[in-house]
Amino acid sequence: MLVINPNSLSTILKSLNKLLSILIVLLSISSLTIIYFLENDYYQGISFKIMFIHVPAAWLSLLLFGVMGITSIIGLVFKSPNALIIARSISPVGLIMSITVLITGSIWGYLTWGTFWVWDARLTSMLILAFIYFGHNLLLNSFDHFQKSDFAAAILAIIGLVNLPIVKFSVDWWTTLHQGASVFKIGGPSLSGIYLITLFISFICILLISLFWIFNILVTTKDKRKLERMRLFNE
Repeated sequence: MLVINPNSLSTILKSLNKLLSILIVLLSISSLTIIYFLENDYYQGISFKIMFIHVPAAWLSLLLFGVMGITSIIGLVFKSPNALIIARSISPVGLIMSITVLITGSIWGYLTWGTFWVWDARLTSMLILAFIYFGHNLLLNSFDHFQKSDFAAAILAIIGLVNLPIVKFSVDWWTTLHQGASVFKIGGPSLSGIYLITLFISFICILLISLFWIFNILVTTKDKRKLERMRLFNE
């Protein structure tokens, strides 16, 4: 995808968006229906259902930043404009995912622990990730020429990769209020079958929504770049 013809890439993405739209509708209906009929947790009641938004958003905020950081490296090292456009397209979606994690986590924390926020390692490192996403978006819109903004934002994304393992392993490295891993851990998931299946359905649904959004931003950005190059050429 990083070396594909720009016009072919736009055509492929527009076709994918049609398929994604259908899948998103089907998965959204399925996911919401299953979540609605799930029994409430014995200790947390209905509030535990926030997990099916909070956890997928957390996974995606880390995954998207990882992809953004890798494509930023590819863009700088191999001078790939497509890679930098992909990183630019991911950034606002990743920011929304990280904000979603913080908001849903605060609500869940208040209902479970009686507090919206504590400065523990997981919450603080996640907040830092959200600020890095915000800074990345800010840099993307801080320069008149897109090459300068792409370069500055790529540097920040690469530096920000250092924070990913801190977010992931913070509950293992430090004593935190946040619970440990329930799915990806040694010994297997601690969630029972139906809850684990529902969680993965929710994740796939939110992933497809994110991809739909990213693809649309990517196509729009490529069209905008094409017009900018034509304007500069004519001048």
